[in-house]
Amino acid sequence: MIGAEDRSSIRAWLKEKALPLWASNGWDERTNSFVERLSLRGAPQLDTPRRAMVQARQIYTYSVAHRSGWFGEGAELVARAGAAMIERYYEADGARGWAFSVARDGAIVDSRRDLYTHAFILLSLANAYETTRDSAYIVLADATLSFLDQDMASEHGGYVETLPASDRPRRQNSHMHLFEALLSLFDATKSSAYLERARAVRDIFFRRFVQGEDSILVEFFDEHWRPLDGPLFPFEPGHHFEWIWLLEQNEELRHFDQTTTVARLWETALRAGVGADGRIFARATVGGAVDHSTRLWFYTEAAKAAYIMRSNYKRSDGPMPSDFFDAMRVRFLEPATPGSWIDEFDAYGAAKVDFAPASSLYHICCAIRASCSD
Repeated sequence: MIGAEDRSSIRAWLKEKALPLWASNGWDERTNSFVERLSLRGAPQLDTPRRAMVQARQIYTYSVAHRSGWFGEGAELVARAGAAMIERYYEADGARGWAFSVARDGAIVDSRRDLYTHAFILLSLANAYETTRDSAYIVLADATLSFLDQDMASEHGGYVETLPASDRPRRQNSHMHLFEALLSLFDATKSSAYLERARAVRDIFFRRFVQGEDSILVEFFDEHWRPLDGPLFPFEPGHHFEWIWLLEQNEELRHFDQTTTVARLWETALRAGVGADGRIFARATVGGAVDHSTRLWFYTEAAKAAYIMRSNYKRSDGPMPSDFFDAMRVRFLEPATPGSWIDEFDAYGAAKVDFAPASSLYHICCAIRASCSD
């Protein structure tokens, strides 16, 4: 798994540096909301529009941190951020559902209804409920699911990507995070209704998302769930790793053997998507990498997948979680302001953005919780 010294090191960084930084510099006291990003020096960029997804991810993060004993003020922060998120994004423009982004003063910047955003809203509501035990969060989660059913459901299964509708392809990614949110709602409430919803998404994964003998995870589809970008199907290794973790999170969903699919997701991602130096590539085909840029979150998901392969599948022949945490620390954390990160590098090793996005803390916190538990 991951050694005691490695667990202590990465958890200490999260507890002592990252969580305090993003709860201070990354928190806007005037609006009771999280900022979208920090400069590379750690200064808040207050005027950047704030996505609902980022508020939801930070609520998830500080909920988990509070329940794990990593951040004592987490419950209060979650309650304040949750109330502000509801006020600023939920039906704030008079339409059903959650707006995509708002300005610092609360004005709607982007009013579209986005499935990916709604998935993270549901994840945050489940975790806010677990942290505060306020049942209003579950009532709101059910209202959000009702909105998805009534306004965004597709006759071909799953949900459309956005309202108003666009000509963008359908994505596995938004449905993957919906699956994650539904599992979290089940864990929080033990209501079988959420598990049945999760099963429906899981079934789309096995029927549509994975293709071929190598279990390539297709990213984009037409409205009928027909795969796009064939026959090579460029995939994101990070999403292979992410699905490995999610598929193993609920025993009650496993009514068939998924060992072969999980093993192939792992093997294909490692073979085509990870370089000899441990770099995880943004996109690959079975023939190798096609986009050599790399991002922090790839390594958090790889650490979670490595934990699953070793703990659930007894695969000791591949990388350990600590290998990916070490690569993350060296590449993304150590060169940055303490508690922050450089989020993305191009194929030549140059930073691609001049800020640290708040959205990455969700990945880091989830990976540490999943892979560094005693």
